[in-house]
Amino acid sequence: PLPRPDVHDSMLPLLVLGASAAWAPAHSAARGWRASQPLLSADLPRTPKAMVDQLRDAVQSALSSRCSRMRVSLPPGFDYGIESQRKGTPVSSKIDRSDRELARLFVEMFQGTGLVPTVCFPSSAAAADARKLWGNIEARVVALDPESAGTAAPAKQPRPRSKAQRASSGGGGFGAAKPASGARVQKAVAAVPASAEVVLVVAPGGPGCEAVRSFCEENGADRLVVLLNARSLEEEADPAVAAAAGVGTAGEEEREYVDGEFANVYAFVTDPAGKSEDAPAVLFKRSAAEEWSLVSKPKVGPPRELLASDERPSAEAMRAALDASAAGGLLGAISSALGG
Repeated sequence: PLPRPDVHDSMLPLLVLGASAAWAPAHSAARGWRASQPLLSADLPRTPKAMVDQLRDAVQSALSSRCSRMRVSLPPGFDYGIESQRKGTPVSSKIDRSDRELARLFVEMFQGTGLVPTVCFPSSAAAADARKLWGNIEARVVALDPESAGTAAPAKQPRPRSKAQRASSGGGGFGAAKPASGARVQKAVAAVPASAEVVLVVAPGGPGCEAVRSFCEENGADRLVVLLNARSLEEEADPAVAAAAGVGTAGEEEREYVDGEFANVYAFVTDPAGKSEDAPAVLFKRSAAEEWSLVSKPKVGPPRELLASDERPSAEAMRAALDASAAGGLLGAISSALGG
């Protein structure tokens, strides 16, 4: 089994889940979607650590099934508690930090396996931040940015050192100290490195998804490719979130390719249909073999599962289910809370 990632136990509970002892089924008004059976509260994570444990188990299960194309979707800006207390954390958006922390968790999964993951960030700045924080972790960090690849200004050459400086540092040649091992970063690239065996693609935009598709088509299923928070591919993607991450939104062709080739092995998507003003909602999928569940937390009573489907519900279907649930009003919520 893969080693457990190092996750802090003191992280805050997931706000949207609340404390619930039971789950009540609800009927869907959206055509083509069926009402599900009651969902046990143990199926959903109550803390970030529990969510990461579920994620690790889902990845292990997918690998055991020889799945080499995976997709993971977690909340934008979510705090995994990895960088919060570290000094020298780069000033970056919450979304950038959250995506970087998720990538770090995946890199940790492969430590000690002999495999060095190639981590593809959507920009040179994001890759540089990861390199600065990750230190000696074994990973290859690249900026998968086809639109700017090759346009970056050349790095400044260091000034030649004096003879005294060379002597004090031990000189060069045989026996000289080697550069520290760890995460290696390159300038922006237009394609996923052909030698990569494990590829973690962080928040790819449209051009990045095209590069991933080329890599997958040129290499067989023996290469593992994991898309982490590919929000630009989601039908209900928030343009503001995509803009904050600097990736834009992907086109229909990229979305159809990923939907057809990549298995959704784990998803915990908050506010998936933009209806949070009434009740927080989560789109949840615990493993590749399990169903999608749309869960809402009303103002009164326990969370309720509104939809369950083998396929990811469309934004229209989720909005219809949430509207139908809201139409029940306070009396409906009380009835559900009492088991009615």
